[in-house]
Amino acid sequence: MHLSRIEIAGFRGIKRLSLTLNELTVLIGENTWGKSSLLDALSIALSPDAKFHNFHFSDFHVDYSLGHTQVSQIHIVLNWVEDYPGEHKARRYRSFKPVWVRNGKDGKQFYYQITSEREDDKVITERHFLDSGGNIIDCPDSHKLARQLMVLHPIVRIRDARQLRLDTAQQEEFDLEQRNLINARIERRLDNTCRRLLTRPGHVSSDEIKSSIRALRTLVDHYFAFTPHHKAPRSEQRFFPERIHYSPNPLEMLSRPEMTKQNKLVLMGLINAYIRARGPVELKRISRPIMILEDPEGRLHPIILHQAWAFVVNMPMQKILTTNSPELASVVPLNSIKKLNREPDKTRVYSLDSHTLSRDELRRVGFHVRLHRPGALYARAWLLVEGETEVWLLNEFAYRCGYNFASEGVQVIEFAQSGLRPIIKIAKLMGIEWHVVTDGDSAGKKYAETVRHMLGSESDKHRLTILPDLDIEHFLFNHGYEPLFRKLARVSDDHPAPPKKIIQKALKHHAKPDVALAMVEFTDSEEIDHIPTLLRWLLKRMVALARASTT
Repeated sequence: MHLSRIEIAGFRGIKRLSLTLNELTVLIGENTWGKSSLLDALSIALSPDAKFHNFHFSDFHVDYSLGHTQVSQIHIVLNWVEDYPGEHKARRYRSFKPVWVRNGKDGKQFYYQITSEREDDKVITERHFLDSGGNIIDCPDSHKLARQLMVLHPIVRIRDARQLRLDTAQQEEFDLEQRNLINARIERRLDNTCRRLLTRPGHVSSDEIKSSIRALRTLVDHYFAFTPHHKAPRSEQRFFPERIHYSPNPLEMLSRPEMTKQNKLVLMGLINAYIRARGPVELKRISRPIMILEDPEGRLHPIILHQAWAFVVNMPMQKILTTNSPELASVVPLNSIKKLNREPDKTRVYSLDSHTLSRDELRRVGFHVRLHRPGALYARAWLLVEGETEVWLLNEFAYRCGYNFASEGVQVIEFAQSGLRPIIKIAKLMGIEWHVVTDGDSAGKKYAETVRHMLGSESDKHRLTILPDLDIEHFLFNHGYEPLFRKLARVSDDHPAPPKKIIQKALKHHAKPDVALAMVEFTDSEEIDHIPTLLRWLLKRMVALARASTT
């Protein structure tokens, strides 16, 4: 059984949110867009200590669009679905028999709801199970089942993978049985090795590291003693770096001779962090935790980050990951990425349905966007251009017009090699604003028709700019840049050569990036009055699109 969906209303930074969860769910989005509130709601609903949260007035959402009005109700609904038909008959789930409802023809599911309401100076909280119509199921054991759900599927939340030391105050609160005292000693031993690796790495021998790895195995065998979570088929492996065949047992990575002490330290720290994150409660052997890993990229070199990810991805549990790292976002499956976008009436979730993209489109987007421009998925708006000249040129022109595309969230992307249609599909699915610039030649006109076909009833003036000349070079040649092209082509001012021939000579003598930079330098000189009006309008339009996406 796995958590299939969570719906939240009126909780902290979330007015309304509905999120579908996969075996791996990767959350991206700007600050204050609801990621922390979502994870807090999950931690409250599935606390590892199986204790019910007492909601406070500060937990209720404040709607600033209505003049700092605070809502009066909180709703959190968790939808649980079988991994395979008949799983509801398993021993660990038999007690949930009164609340199971049908899911399709053969499957079963159930809904667990937490509601909290403000009444005068009191907060009243109730917990129920619902039927498929959203009605409360009359079940006298609702609270007992809710606690059992916390035991079976607790949230293990690792807030910062950089923390490698065990909190001494927390350790003193542990009240474990004799069997767990042995594990506590092992934890202290591991913590001591990690501390020595941090402070005096040259004094930690290979034998000590091997001994710590064996101790770590003992802990993992104890704390991971549950049925592995059902894994969905990885249909995208052939297109992305995740296709690398990692070791089935992540712990074997620590035993590899090529692993440096620093790398082993990071991986041991991640496991240690997981074990500590469970809190002072021992997870039951029947538990199948859900791990939340928040921003694991902190202070990690990209190489070590990828090694840490290779370990995390093989952890046998449902995982929720938040990250601001383009490097990490470029290696996770596309359909696992969920982008949160806070709008006035709700937090909208954007995601990629791999079924809407063909294999060839996935390959093209994966190579030309995710691997070459991994930060593109974090952008607010894409300016899609045909060639590399526009990529170099428009970023520099924007700066000279007073715009910083990087800080505005605008990314210029060349689409000629990857194809225009799949990139526009990705932009739409991820809630990224976009605008296309095409040349005025026959190929550019075909691209323009592709854009119009994908717009539907939307006007093309907001999404499409067609240059009135064959390409960007001819356009600039006709708008004040002729002296520059003559200089680059080594053609005198009085020589009656056609523009096409002059431009071809200039590109023959200089690479396109060099020509683009020469245009920028020419623009900075006193030989030209200003950047052409069409391009200034285009740059202004892109900044307006990016800013509008955050309001």
